Amino acid sequence: MKKTLRRAVAVTAASAAGLAAALVVTPTATAETAPKAVVSAPAGALTTSGRLERTGFGYKADVFGAKVLLEGVEVRGLKDGYAQQRCTTMAGRVAEKQSQLALPEDLVPLVDLSLTKQRSETYQEGGRTGVRGISTIADIAVGGEVPGLGKLPRLKIEGLQSVADAFHDGRSFDHEESFGFKGISLDYDGTVVDGTPLAALLDILNQVTAPVSQVVNQVIDLLTSLLPGQAIRIPGLGSLALGTAKGSANATSGTSEAYALKLEITATGNPTVLQLGRARTRISEAGPAGVFRGTATGANILGDVPLLNLGNLGQRSIPCEGTDGRVVTQKAAHYSLLGGLVDVSGVTYKLMGDHLRGGAAKAMIGTDLGTVAVPTLGLEIKGLSSLVHLKRSATSGKVAPRVTTKYLQILHDGRPVSLRAGDSYDLGDGNFLNFKKLFDRTFHGIGVHGLTLQLAGIGVLDLASSAGRIFPR
Repeated sequence: MKKTLRRAVAVTAASAAGLAAALVVTPTATAETAPKAVVSAPAGALTTSGRLERTGFGYKADVFGAKVLLEGVEVRGLKDGYAQQRCTTMAGRVAEKQSQLALPEDLVPLVDLSLTKQRSETYQEGGRTGVRGISTIADIAVGGEVPGLGKLPRLKIEGLQSVADAFHDGRSFDHEESFGFKGISLDYDGTVVDGTPLAALLDILNQVTAPVSQVVNQVIDLLTSLLPGQAIRIPGLGSLALGTAKGSANATSGTSEAYALKLEITATGNPTVLQLGRARTRISEAGPAGVFRGTATGANILGDVPLLNLGNLGQRSIPCEGTDGRVVTQKAAHYSLLGGLVDVSGVTYKLMGDHLRGGAAKAMIGTDLGTVAVPTLGLEIKGLSSLVHLKRSATSGKVAPRVTTKYLQILHDGRPVSLRAGDSYDLGDGNFLNFKKLFDRTFHGIGVHGLTLQLAGIGVLDLASSAGRIFPR
């Protein structure tokens, strides 16, 4: 291994250990220990009986308690830490997870995050059908007496909850979303400048005789009054900003999203963002063939480093209902990943889903990467792409896939490398490059990694991945 790579691996491994945000599922909380709801779900919330009913709608939901971003890179834990609803037409499905976030090592002394609970459900309630996501965090505390850093400001927030509900009420699509918390405190001994958001926050919190609900409402009003992108800066600790609650609806779909708060922690010198209590749901009309499940991913690493979705290089998905045969193209900017170990530019996603006559359907999912460079390995890849075509006939539920992967040029130390499907190329010192690796092959579809890069001591980097299914339910 080159000396520069050995140094980069050491730095990256240390960083990755700090980045690792693995969600570990814990036993279900009892009624006495379960966090109390702050914002209640709408009246008549579904009580699941185990009965599933096929509907004329497609549902999708993603709910998690916390998301960690380090320098714009999204670090996500195990997928089973999410209460996820993949595209489905079935009402009555429930996903519920309780988990404890194992924070990055450099944040462990700083952050005390309690049990999180995530729930998503597809439901029919009277004349209303929809998909609801609820994320609850009992408590979070940041700062205080920290070894090596001394006494820092301490911010504590109790009982965060976010609710996102997208539905059809029998007449049209609509959405409801909300978030809140039941308590907040800040121990701060530093200098405060009059007229700043921090001064306003401390004035609110110093109302000794005010009811907690009044204090919480005033804090939310303060956060709401800030300009977009503005936050309450807490010197020596970081900043606090409101999350978001928004949605949209049109003649064919409804979307709802909510997350409670955003904390940026700067005390360690490596700015880290925690997005807390996030739920996103979507409902749409389903086509005669069912729903599409298709994802395109620019870069993803798995192995010695827990699952790492890289910022806006993360997944793009086909809408459950498809795109009416239109090819939707989405682009992402240049990214420097894993502390500069890998540079990726020219990221483009292509997505398409179309319902045909008699219940037949077709879909297309593609990922293009302009250039991938790993300078410490002397590796440069240009024009890497993967493309998955799916087709299902009206007489058979089985999906026929067609997979294409290609690249324009691969250079290793300036020398061209030629690879065919399934080939492995030795980059030296335990680092390998593999071309076209199929995965997730089922009755309903298939997936492919354009290239996989085995980085010694770090993990496997999947590049230009595309996967899709045409799913009857």
